[in-house]
Amino acid sequence: MLAKAKTFRELLIAKGMSPSLLEHLQVAVAELGDTLEAGREWRRDHVGASAELRAIGQELVEATDILDGLVRYRFGEDTELMAAWNSARNVFGPVRRRGQLVPEGGESGAGGAVSSAA
Repeated sequence: MLAKAKTFRELLIAKGMSPSLLEHLQVAVAELGDTLEAGREWRRDHVGASAELRAIGQELVEATDILDGLVRYRFGEDTELMAAWNSARNVFGPVRRRGQLVPEGGESGAGGAVSSAA
């Protein structure tokens, strides 16, 4: 529409349009394009960072599972130490979005590495 208006610029000015309107409109359209591109770039970065955080979280869950096995093997007979270990592992999570289902068989769906706070 801006290109079409430029074609009829003189006629539009003769009909009462401000002479600087098209220049201001062109600047506004360029700014809008820049803003839209910045928003797309932000979204790409956000999606990539979210995927990276999920991968890191999965690695942490797996490492915790291994550590849990070692602790249970080494200190499994000591009820006081095991109570302390179970308390230390009892952290907030996992966070689920509204409407997201809990995986069958437990809270975390990753071998129970992280249990829900009571």
